[in-house]
Amino acid sequence: DTLIAELMTRDVYSVTPDDTIEECMALMSATHCRHMPVLENDQLIGVVSIGDIVDAIIIDQNIKIQDLKNYITGGYYAPKTKK
Repeated sequence: DTLIAELMTRDVYSVTPDDTIEECMALMSATHCRHMPVLENDQLIGVVSIGDIVDAIIIDQNIKIQDLKNYITGGYYAPKTKK
């Protein structure tokens, strides 16, 4: 018997494909939203979730870590082996 109007978010925030992951994360955090519509020319083209944001940040951090390891070792990174 509950109407959707009673549950829905009335003030919808959105992002565009040109927004950065950091901008999207900040908006989601500030508005306490777990999902954010992605609009282009006022048309819905997708929805991004907080899980998508976390995954993208983890991938980016792993790439940066690998780049730093390559820089420190002169481009060669040998993973530690068990003794």
